[in-house]
Amino acid sequence: MSTQAMRDRERLARRASVAASAGTAIEYYDFAIYGYLAVVLAPLFFPAGDSLVGLLGTLGVVATGALARPIGGLIFGRIGDRRGRKAVLMATVAVMGAATMLTGLLPTYASIGIWAPILLTLLRIVQGLAAGGEIGGAASLSTESAPSRRRGLFGSATSIGVSLGIASAAGTVAILSALTSTQQMAAWGWRVPFLIAAPLLAAAVVYRMRVEDSPMFVQLAKKSAPPKAPVLEVLRTHKASVLRVIGIAYSTMTTGGIASVYLLVHLSAVLNYPLTGSLWLIVLIVLMPLAAIPWAGALSDRLGRRRVLAGAMIGFVLLSIPCFWVMQQGSLLLAIVAALVLNIPFSIQQGVVYTQYSELFPTRVRYTGISLGFNIGGVIGTGLVSLIATGLVKVTGLTISPAFYAVFAALVGLVVVATMHETSREDMTGEPAADEPEPRPVRS
Repeated sequence: MSTQAMRDRERLARRASVAASAGTAIEYYDFAIYGYLAVVLAPLFFPAGDSLVGLLGTLGVVATGALARPIGGLIFGRIGDRRGRKAVLMATVAVMGAATMLTGLLPTYASIGIWAPILLTLLRIVQGLAAGGEIGGAASLSTESAPSRRRGLFGSATSIGVSLGIASAAGTVAILSALTSTQQMAAWGWRVPFLIAAPLLAAAVVYRMRVEDSPMFVQLAKKSAPPKAPVLEVLRTHKASVLRVIGIAYSTMTTGGIASVYLLVHLSAVLNYPLTGSLWLIVLIVLMPLAAIPWAGALSDRLGRRRVLAGAMIGFVLLSIPCFWVMQQGSLLLAIVAALVLNIPFSIQQGVVYTQYSELFPTRVRYTGISLGFNIGGVIGTGLVSLIATGLVKVTGLTISPAFYAVFAALVGLVVVATMHETSREDMTGEPAADEPEPRPVRS
């Protein structure tokens, strides 16, 4: 590859990575806002005393968004493998943004009765569908646009977007909560974070319009017809890769869930710390290790995906029990430090996983393969993590017991990684990469 061609590829990779990261950040901001405002929304849309509305509330808050994600992954994955990554990524961010804005405009139960929770639940389903289609496309676009020897670095952009989106959602709600009274928050304040989605949506769509589609997809489309049924092709010829993505997604999202979201429950409800600033703790936990994400991605370009990913999982095995022990020593400051330390291996995992997912599938069905495995693993991981962790505390009586589940999930990930071959030195179809020079060896 000529010097100019390499520079052009670098520019394309940067634009694709920024587009993937920015769009994913906005989508995860939109998706997370609902969770952070759930306590405020509950009495507005699911008032106590009405059993039907209470049931709708439970299903809507807990289940619909998560359960819709695998379906969204299949729908958008199929379109992405047949029509291209760019068009689908524009669609997912537009759908997510529109559903979020409409949520901010919804009348409450006091105005339209049972239609309020029904409409809220339907919009949450739409959000779940869009979120399910985002990760597969973002990971595919960023890695397929990157030079072969820097896929880890550019592929980490997807994870940066996820972290920024979740942190922005938590920060927005925290600021709004500090600036408004309880009455103001219930009257109109809860709408503001949802309505912010409007300018964010416009910015994301405009930027993604300017980005070229994946060069690998464009090249493939010129050579052969797109798959008629990508899902069937993935299940028929790439079952092992799907299972590996499910296993890695379960492992990383379970360990990450214990190290972040569940910790809020653990520190306040189990250990009885006065976490009045709990949302700011989320912001700190998510933002502080951000620098490690691109570093881990670049490191995986030199050492390999398996080594870096396995090293992060070993970190969870070694750190989970000591960190949870420190948390229960009665000092909130020490507990927060322990929480931050426990998030270091998670941030390293996140710097590698999306590139690893992409390298397990050929271009022809990559979008569908990632979406299917990631969303199934995510539902199992994030959907059960808090329930299992709190259940362990209740059954065993040990406040340190969630650490045992983190260790178990990390060991599952290690087993999965042990079944994989190294993919960082292959092109995206599985052949040895030859378009860039070999990286310099790592000095000991």
